[in-house]
Amino acid sequence: MSEDKKWPWEVYQEETKDYNKHPDNYKDAVGWKNSKPIKDEPQYAVFMDKYPAVEGHKLYIPKMKDAPGMIGLCFQEAYRDGMEMVNKGEIDGFNVGLNQNESAGQSIFWPHVHFIPRKKGDVTNQRNAGTRMSVYSIDPYNPENKK
Repeated sequence: MSEDKKWPWEVYQEETKDYNKHPDNYKDAVGWKNSKPIKDEPQYAVFMDKYPAVEGHKLYIPKMKDAPGMIGLCFQEAYRDGMEMVNKGEIDGFNVGLNQNESAGQSIFWPHVHFIPRKKGDVTNQRNAGTRMSVYSIDPYNPENKK
């Protein structure tokens, strides 16, 4: 990799360093500051992930922070959208997940659900596509994957 190119996580850290990582209001969360929602409902909004694991990676973000029912609604809507895409033949499957707290990989501390569309063959071991280490397709920026 050239000297002037930065890893995606370095760019992300630079771009988000001035944001409040512990917002009290959904409009102060990074998702709302980065772009406009592709879907804006009274209880949640959907954004395209700014640093997608794969094409079509979306974030379902509840508008209330400490309401388990709202994060449940986000899971429900991500599942519904995923099943619609599967039934239309747009994708073969999908992952829906949540990183809660720093030890689980959360970097912006407003709850949000990741929707990751999947296609056959997008990971080397499809049987393990749901495990933590292989939920995301091979990262081209990971030095270990550089060949």
